[in-house]
Amino acid sequence: MKDYYSILGINEYATTDEIKMAFRRLMKIWHPDISSQTGSDERFKEIVEAYEILNDQYERNKYDEKRKEIDLEAAEEHPTTLFGCLFITFLIIISLSFVVYIAFNVYTILHGVSNNR
Repeated sequence: MKDYYSILGINEYATTDEIKMAFRRLMKIWHPDISSQTGSDERFKEIVEAYEILNDQYERNKYDEKRKEIDLEAAEEHPTTLFGCLFITFLIIISLSFVVYIAFNVYTILHGVSNNR
């Protein structure tokens, strides 16, 4: 799915006026009669498509709903579960404990400290 907000260079909370200003600014750069860059026709079509969707409130709401659905589906595909977080935390604690144990043993060997009392 195309990201119409990034095509126009705006955020998802942009007002109608901000959308129009972004569209006009991009038209001055990418209009086929003005731009001689290769691919300007395709870029122009993308900009017009993004503007048509985002400028119409009904179409914008439908587009935003689709984006939310896609974001939720992506989150379901790669869930960060509580178990996963706890397991990673456990591994970090074990690793740090091992490092402290080794550091303590090295210290006692180097300084001649004995655990026997």
